[in-house]
Amino acid sequence: MAEKIKIDYDEEFDDLYIYKIGKTSDFSVNLGDFVIDVGKGGSINGIEILQVTDTISKLLNTRITKNDINGIKDAVIISSTRENALYIHLTLESKKDIRFPIVMPAIHAQ
Repeated sequence: MAEKIKIDYDEEFDDLYIYKIGKTSDFSVNLGDFVIDVGKGGSINGIEILQVTDTISKLLNTRITKNDINGIKDAVIISSTRENALYIHLTLESKKDIRFPIVMPAIHAQ
């Protein structure tokens, strides 16, 4: 069963917040314009994208507007760890097909 996702968009600051409902985060990892919220066992419980229209436009080499972001109906976060790296695939479901990976060093519980 898919986890329920909450999406909040701060149009004034152009920041997008995507998080799993009912999940808490133990810590956050800052990766430039991305903030990854990590829960127990290294689960990805949320992603914040700062200056989202500019960030995603540059990442995908296509123009993303505030209307595109406001049109997001749902999101899917899939993550896996391979070869000392954490791979996150983010899909934002809207009129535009917005899909991209985020790769970061693997997170090891201490």
